[in-house]
Amino acid sequence: MITTKPFFILAIMLLLYSCQEEIKTQPVQVIPEPLSIQTEDQPAFVFKEKTTIVINDSTMLPAVSLLQEILHKELAVVWDKNSQPKSAVVFEYDAGLDSLSQEGYQLQITKNEIGIRSAGPQGLFYAVQTLRQLLPEELEAETLQQLAVPAANIIDSPRFGWRGVHLDVSRHFMPLDFVKEYIDYLAMHKLNVFHWHLVDGIGWRIEIKSHPELTDIGAWRVVKEGKKPWQDFEVWKTGDSRPKYGGYYTQQEIKELVAYAKERQITVLPEIELPGHSEVVMQCYPDLLCKDKHGKSLKNIGVYCASNQDSYQLLEDVLDEVLELFPSEYIHIGGDEVGKSNWKACAQCQATMKKNGYTPHELQSHFVNHFDEYLKSKGRKLIGWHEILEGELSPSATIMYWGGEAGVTASLEKGHPMVLTTGSILYFDHYQSLSQNEPKAFGGYAPLKKVYNYEPVPAEANAETRARILGVQANLWTEYMPDENQVEYMLFPRIAALSEIAWQAPNKKDWTQFRNKMDRMVERYNAMGVNYAPSAYRPEIKFQLDQESKKLNVELETELHADIYYTLDGSEPDQQTATHYTQAFTLDQSTPVKAIAVKDGNKMVSTETKDAILHKACGADVTLDSEPYGNYKAQGGYTLVDADFGGDKWGNGKWLGILGRDFSATINLKETASISKVAMSCIEETGAGIYFPAGMEVAVSTDGKNFKTLKTWKNKREASIPKTPDIKTETFTLDFEPTECQYIRVKAPYQRVKNQGVFIFIDEVIVE
Repeated sequence: MITTKPFFILAIMLLLYSCQEEIKTQPVQVIPEPLSIQTEDQPAFVFKEKTTIVINDSTMLPAVSLLQEILHKELAVVWDKNSQPKSAVVFEYDAGLDSLSQEGYQLQITKNEIGIRSAGPQGLFYAVQTLRQLLPEELEAETLQQLAVPAANIIDSPRFGWRGVHLDVSRHFMPLDFVKEYIDYLAMHKLNVFHWHLVDGIGWRIEIKSHPELTDIGAWRVVKEGKKPWQDFEVWKTGDSRPKYGGYYTQQEIKELVAYAKERQITVLPEIELPGHSEVVMQCYPDLLCKDKHGKSLKNIGVYCASNQDSYQLLEDVLDEVLELFPSEYIHIGGDEVGKSNWKACAQCQATMKKNGYTPHELQSHFVNHFDEYLKSKGRKLIGWHEILEGELSPSATIMYWGGEAGVTASLEKGHPMVLTTGSILYFDHYQSLSQNEPKAFGGYAPLKKVYNYEPVPAEANAETRARILGVQANLWTEYMPDENQVEYMLFPRIAALSEIAWQAPNKKDWTQFRNKMDRMVERYNAMGVNYAPSAYRPEIKFQLDQESKKLNVELETELHADIYYTLDGSEPDQQTATHYTQAFTLDQSTPVKAIAVKDGNKMVSTETKDAILHKACGADVTLDSEPYGNYKAQGGYTLVDADFGGDKWGNGKWLGILGRDFSATINLKETASISKVAMSCIEETGAGIYFPAGMEVAVSTDGKNFKTLKTWKNKREASIPKTPDIKTETFTLDFEPTECQYIRVKAPYQRVKNQGVFIFIDEVIVE
């Protein structure tokens, strides 16, 4: 018996060693990236049944609750560090970490202890969120048996104090349970402001007890078949037999949500629109509309009468109840896109402007400044969209800027604190890829990499203006987000890029590193059951014409890691028969390019297709007789002959946009050629003022001076073309007998629409 004892001990040691080897830990990767990460070559900390949480202050409890929630374990909590067990998570306040701010923290992980230190409860909470990412993603699906955290020392602090995400619940109402989930998503990514867009032109979503009509009537709209929610908007009233849509949050639900957010270190910022975007209010209270000199109400354009005391009284009543529900420092009053036509026609408003020497813009400031003073009297601050800068805005007001990057510096120089929600990048209702497989979105193009690479602080801004930037925020307007699944689709994975912008120290961003981190973050989203957009896996098929060889260079790329397979014969690509893409290639003839992305053996997205069309005008010289408008210049005339079609996204920089004038361009083939067909590729979205051309004319010349018209065509459309957000693409073609020429002039008159500017958008002129 004695001789077997060493073998028994050896067997036990081998068993313990093998168990230690099976401990699964994650590489130390965190989104958003901390200030510093130092990994330690030591054994991991393993959560055990007897692991204890040690605290010494009740304000630590939100962080404790989060830890137990993500671990799916009810670990014992003790208040006496002196009785600390061998395996413990220890929370401590440390005034010496003040330089990291109340949201900064230090996280030290050893074999026996996880030490979490901060100057404030927010920092403890964010340290736990970091700890979450150091645990395997199976944790989210509760399928992990052993919880181990690699040894490390992490120091962290956010760049901006305001790190926000907005959600519009006016256009499409979202259930309270989902709004709570939304709060959790923000907290997970260390974001701290939830901008709740409760009120807009087509829906009032907050219970106001002093004015119950706002929800009895204003929370419901008539559903009209074939029309978008904002088209021909009409409130639904009791007794109407037509279908209705809507909903609102009771004050009790709002209190519950605000408390829920507070536990997750998130401030809820309510938005109550004024003086515009209020069509629904005017339908509830038509007496608030402006009136002409005969006392007749003017058309409802969603703008309060700025000279009617009842307008001010209603909004003061509303704000009084809002202030009771929301303890936020700021109250958002909207203030954007205020149509002033009614004020110009209103007898009372005209009198007010004359008496005070106001312009319409200054009348708007009069309205906004009234509520700035009102909120200040209640101990709060006003924030509004940057249009409130029109006129003479109160110096104490704060701005939320949604314009383009070029306008940031000028707005900062107005002297107001500012939150940047730059529309070309941080509007998450914009498309995430150029693919035609993307669901309908509002417009614009803000893919993951573009969001990640955004630097909010202008390089030319001096220290004084930089100090006015409170932070950044992404906005989700729900015109095309009818339910929570689509909201998640548009939010994820871009929320991860936003968190890096908002948190990470400047000049330390690294797209390659972020891309690698996203591999694991996407796995976490999968485990959580999040309906994230696969857009970053859609192969982008890029064409670039070689002007000398007239061949087309083709590159295939995905934003996030995936293998790409492609075909050139029109067949559907798969892993077995398609070509595995490893490098760019060239085409010397027209053919469809089809591509898929595969990750871990799984096809990530639908097949992407882009037709390569090499025609006689490719690389030709082009003279534009009609100047493109604003940002829709693409590559100038070369856009028309670069063989790179714009697809169905007119805002992607590949289309020429001509506003309010006929299109005309002359193509120089550089040598005489026989042609028999000219086609023009166009796009239409009438709701955005973009219409197909009213016709087309092709003329040719051998000397560039004397042109002969070969063929004309007139677009025979109905007299009244419906305005819709539907996008259509079409190639208009004129065929004729083979003709020798060097120069081709293509003209296309724009569609005349009464009282409206009209665009023609063209991306290629094809010559065969």
